[in-house]
Amino acid sequence: MSQMDSLFISNISLNELQDAVTDVQQYLESYLDTEHSDSFRGFIGSKNKLQQLSEIITEEADYSSNGLLQRDIANMINNYLDIAYNAVQAKRARDINRYTAYYNDANRVFGYIDMYINKLNNELLKENTQRYHVVASRIDIVQLINIAIILGVILFNLVFIVLITYKTTKPIITLSQAADEISRGNFNVPQVEFDTEDEISVMASAFNKMASSIREHIDTIEERALLQNKLKEQELQNLIMKTHLKEAELQALQSQINPHFIFNTLNTGAQIAMMEGADKTCYFIENVANLFRYNLKKLDRAVSLSEEINNIRTYIYILKTRFTDRVEFIEDIEDGNLDIQMPCMILQPIVENAFIHGISNMESGGVITLSVRNSKTYAEITVSDNGKGMNRNKVDQLLGKAGEASPDEPSGIEAKKGHTTGIGMGNVISRLNIFYGRDNIVSIESSPDKGTSVCLKIPVSVKEHVNV
Repeated sequence: MSQMDSLFISNISLNELQDAVTDVQQYLESYLDTEHSDSFRGFIGSKNKLQQLSEIITEEADYSSNGLLQRDIANMINNYLDIAYNAVQAKRARDINRYTAYYNDANRVFGYIDMYINKLNNELLKENTQRYHVVASRIDIVQLINIAIILGVILFNLVFIVLITYKTTKPIITLSQAADEISRGNFNVPQVEFDTEDEISVMASAFNKMASSIREHIDTIEERALLQNKLKEQELQNLIMKTHLKEAELQALQSQINPHFIFNTLNTGAQIAMMEGADKTCYFIENVANLFRYNLKKLDRAVSLSEEINNIRTYIYILKTRFTDRVEFIEDIEDGNLDIQMPCMILQPIVENAFIHGISNMESGGVITLSVRNSKTYAEITVSDNGKGMNRNKVDQLLGKAGEASPDEPSGIEAKKGHTTGIGMGNVISRLNIFYGRDNIVSIESSPDKGTSVCLKIPVSVKEHVNV
């Protein structure tokens, strides 16, 4: 099957290469015709993609006739990209004669590239056709061998099953006949005897003892069995109910990712792409993708503390890219206990709150500190900021020690603006309490204009993991 798949990989790669060349040509013509910024961005993106594909086919090319055709195509693509880029630069300089000449050269080279790709496709199709016939003949042989093996295994199993069944069932039938007599109420059956000393003889001995005592114990056994079955069924129902309630509560606490943050972040990435080179843009987008991937794919299982810390580093990088020097992030992490298990998406909402509700209104000088201290029984994780802080009532509300929210406390959709996930402190605290089966995991210290410090005491060993 892998050989069959390999027959078409080269054709697929050539088709992708041909589509990429066509995209560059279309964006080039569109930009030269309209000089629109969207066309320019499309041209740059498709140019980079075509450059990468050209490098790939150059690396894969050997010195066969088809390999030499690949190298020719790659060289023409590089020449075409240089001419197309010169045409764009001439258009931006409003040099009509130059960009017209460059465009004509690019169009001519584009035609050569298309012709060579079609030629290589035809050659590969002929080669793959020959290889296909060889592989198909091998598949026929494999099918015949498989059929022969299956038939042999079936025949062997039938013979083996008949022999084993006869040897096993003969003494069991004798024992079952005696058991049938007891089931009909005849407890005066003769003793069942066997000459062998195997498991069947042990069963016969136990059966004889059971027959002698069953009459005086049958009523008691039935009553106890009935009562035990009812208790077990009730316990099982209670356990299932508790499990469903816990799963429902955990699922209800997990929020959907907030598109507001996605749009802000992607807009920032687009601005960087226009102002800077492709390397920084690539690194930025990779961090954004890692953040989204972590948010979306790991909510259904526990993660390690080191994974949570790496996710925070990704999130802080995005914040610093968006807000430059408005936020400073300090790490003070002790080695050890970084592999302890905890629910996913715990630290990021806390850091988000520190930024959004703590230091987001500061023009500069905002500091968020993440520290980890270890002991034998737990890891102490602290997220602190030097922002505006909050009063004791708000702290109690976050910890679930107060009733109604204050009038100036944001709620609902407004409370989620700026968050990547919309997960608030209440969600974090609830999931930690459920995961560890205790309610003293989180503590918060804060006062107005003196910042906030959120401390988590994560046990090193967890006896029971639940669906987080």
